[in-house]
Amino acid sequence: MKHTIKTTAMAVATGAGLLLAGVAAQAETLRMASLGQASPTTVFSIAASQIIKKEHGYSTQLSTGSSAVRQAVEAANQQLELFVTAVSINGYLKNGTRMYKDMANAPELFGNLRSIMNYPLGAYHGITWADSGINSMQDIKGKKVFIGPPSSAGRTVITQVIEGVTGFKENADFEPVNLDWASAEQAFQDRQLDVYFVPTPIPSSELQQLSALGKFRVLGIPDDKIESDGVKAASNVPGREFDFLQPGTYSGQVNEEPVRMVSSIVGLGTNKWMSEEVAYNITKSIFENSADLVAAAKWMEIITPENALNQMNAPLHVGALKYYREIGVEVPEDLIPPEAK
Repeated sequence: MKHTIKTTAMAVATGAGLLLAGVAAQAETLRMASLGQASPTTVFSIAASQIIKKEHGYSTQLSTGSSAVRQAVEAANQQLELFVTAVSINGYLKNGTRMYKDMANAPELFGNLRSIMNYPLGAYHGITWADSGINSMQDIKGKKVFIGPPSSAGRTVITQVIEGVTGFKENADFEPVNLDWASAEQAFQDRQLDVYFVPTPIPSSELQQLSALGKFRVLGIPDDKIESDGVKAASNVPGREFDFLQPGTYSGQVNEEPVRMVSSIVGLGTNKWMSEEVAYNITKSIFENSADLVAAAKWMEIITPENALNQMNAPLHVGALKYYREIGVEVPEDLIPPEAK
């Protein structure tokens, strides 16, 4: 009888241990989202996932292809632990404007979001094959053009730039092709699109890969269109600036003059429910393993603690705040979360 009781007790203890282990493992699995498969946000997300797995054993369930507009709402509703933030989207959500204008609780949802770090998404490249006969944005009239997924922030920027440069409007002057980022990339490679707009860093691994498929041209913003209403609307937003693609950056690039484009800043975000310890560990491990980021893509050498708060407009997570203060980074008052005041 004593043996039976002992065995039963051990079984209960073992079962309880397995249950606790299961709960712990579940707590360390973070739901994460990024943009398209070729997006710099996915390159960053994969590299960051590998770092936090190596350093702390945190597993991530990474999904790609959803817009940053959607990710912000999902994170605010506790459906994501890590997501792609965007300075412009933060502003729209906070004020309930643009794509959130019909969402009565948009400001409340914004209040649930927290920032970890910012980094450059890259410039919005308008790419066409060199033999397409399209030499400038004026030539896209009547063409099939990918301008970003429907309701995405990228689509807003791209349509503003196109209208500012050409006066063209989607459906009336050119045919917008509604796809997600990954599907659009493949469609362009298969020559089912005349022009493919995509945000990507300079230099871009995606454009390097295109060089192997053929000659291409990148469509830019002419000097005389910088002050147009559309271009000003796209560029005069927090988190936006101009960037230039120089001739000869890629072997397949045929541009002979620098190409001006609008670029955006994005970031890694979470929500207020993530524990301080986890957010601190994520922030610290990414910055202390920056060599792993650069090994994945050279453009990520710009991701440093000193640049990480650049144009940030959503409060830091208290765990991230702890790390920045620990290493002596000055944090603006408006980035300090309510729970830290």
